[in-house]
Amino acid sequence: MGSSCQRALTAMDMPDVKIKKGLIKITKMLLSQNASAMRPLNLYLMVYISLVFGVLQALPDFSEDSCIFKVTLRNFRVILSWELKNHSIVPTHYTLWHTLTSKPEDRKAVKDCTNITGSFCDLTDVWENLSKLHLPRLVGSRGNTTLVDCVGRIFLPLNLSLEPPNFEIVGFTDHIEVRVKFPPVIPKILRREGLYVYLPLVIKEESGGIVKQHKPEINAKTVTENFTYVIDNLIPNTSYCVSVYFQPDNLGKTIESPTKCILLPPGEESALGMVPPPENVRMNSVNFRNILQWESPVSPKGNLTFTAQYLSYREFQDVCTSTALTDCDFSDLSMYGDHTLRVRAELADEHSDWVNITFCPVDDTIIGPPRMQVETPSTSLYIRFIAPKTAKEHETWTMRNIYNSWIYNVQYWKNGSDEKRLVTTQYDFKILKDLEPWTTYCIQVQAFLTDRNKTGQWSEPVCERTIDDGTALSWVIIAAVLIASIFVACLLLLGCFALLWYIYKETKHVFSPGNSLPQHLKEFLGHPHHSRLLFFSFPLSDESEVFDKLSVITDITESSKQPGDSCNLRTLSGQDAFELVSEEEAHSAGHSDPLLLTAASEADQSNKRGPRPPEQAPVELSDAETMSKQPKS
Repeated sequence: MGSSCQRALTAMDMPDVKIKKGLIKITKMLLSQNASAMRPLNLYLMVYISLVFGVLQALPDFSEDSCIFKVTLRNFRVILSWELKNHSIVPTHYTLWHTLTSKPEDRKAVKDCTNITGSFCDLTDVWENLSKLHLPRLVGSRGNTTLVDCVGRIFLPLNLSLEPPNFEIVGFTDHIEVRVKFPPVIPKILRREGLYVYLPLVIKEESGGIVKQHKPEINAKTVTENFTYVIDNLIPNTSYCVSVYFQPDNLGKTIESPTKCILLPPGEESALGMVPPPENVRMNSVNFRNILQWESPVSPKGNLTFTAQYLSYREFQDVCTSTALTDCDFSDLSMYGDHTLRVRAELADEHSDWVNITFCPVDDTIIGPPRMQVETPSTSLYIRFIAPKTAKEHETWTMRNIYNSWIYNVQYWKNGSDEKRLVTTQYDFKILKDLEPWTTYCIQVQAFLTDRNKTGQWSEPVCERTIDDGTALSWVIIAAVLIASIFVACLLLLGCFALLWYIYKETKHVFSPGNSLPQHLKEFLGHPHHSRLLFFSFPLSDESEVFDKLSVITDITESSKQPGDSCNLRTLSGQDAFELVSEEEAHSAGHSDPLLLTAASEADQSNKRGPRPPEQAPVELSDAETMSKQPKS
């Protein structure tokens, strides 16, 4: 029992499948005992084992067989790819280690496969021995947490899958040139063991149901960057299909290349040799915009025209006819499958031999540069990628809709520096974090197809300047908002004050309209001498105050006058009011305003003394000079 406890206690420090199996065995052993005879120690041990087993179930997968490794020879590059059996575990970064069974202690991390985001690694320059058993170790992590740690065993002669090489075919009247593309430098693993022994090349020819295999001899002299093999003694005006692949005796699995077909031109003896054919015929295809290009040969007979065609259901269809240009647009071709194109030169009734090429758009087109939208909210760069659009397809289709294994390679660097950093992402956005503030960074992006090991064109560099962590920008925004708020508040206050003033003036005008004084009275009251005189004429505070009433009348027309109005008018308010004289008498005194004032006090005195003599007249306030005189008693 003590040994069982010890194994259970050490299980927490050894999260492995073997430990889990040991815990299960211990539990079964304890359960096999008589339940009534179980001691408390056994019960405690079972509870402890259950807790430990539950923790182990929640831990990441560290079993050696939790990964599926696959090695492929693609374009003469040894590519190791992997897949996790448990798809619920999704690491963000991988680190690959490698060693040989003969040197298990000499395990080293692959330099170019450390902390990578992709699920493949190029081991062409790492694995140098074809006949040894290799032990790759994969560590997957998310942040600082390790999620998977697995080890594989790969024996290249049995596990290596051989992808076919890239090739092109060019058709002539009675023969076909097969151009196989070899790398300029053979990998170490093939150069050391002998490419010519392990990778025999096979060229398969098929026409009219007849299949022939050609096995060209490969040696150190024939393996160059472009290896050409000629299939001759063919029949003119006949269609031939060709495929190329490796067929080793005891090495890996053979994968045949897609078949490329071509129709040989007819043997027209009358026209051959009279007009030189077009030269350097090639296809320039970017984003499925397919432009067939060629060079015009030198002709001593005059200017040449050209006709370009493509093979459609065993018949050639004209695309460009008798054109003087040296290019023709074939963008309407289907992007899938191989297409046979041909072009010839023409002069009057004569023409040259056809020059044929084979073109597969989905394999041969060049992926153009993506577009970018970069934002700099702080010390990070937020990048949004826009895949290039396809030519003559639906307007919403992009190149990413065509290829499933599309990812983005992003490289960025400080402006003026030669040190560049490369990151990858499978999404349409990427955030570059922890950059230096107030620093200009330049960014480029390209598309990469993982299953085809094909890269697109780099975009033009886009340079953006980072800012601070956001504090300075926040204060600037707050200050701007505060200033704008104060300005708006001032405008509102001014508007409210103007509105209240307008309402006050209108209300005063409606409810208490003012009566304007005559002009000569304004001048009288405004004269300093008369103002002092008027001031001293006020009675003292202990005397009885006497008030005079001032009435304002308008001009009286002739038609409104009564016969008795020629002399004077009655006062409007009784004996306490001023007496008013007619406008006619006022005009006789030389004044424009008919206003006459008579003090009420004088009227009272006159009443006390008796009736006023008829020759006495009220004092007329016509101007300042007249008003300065005292009224007669």
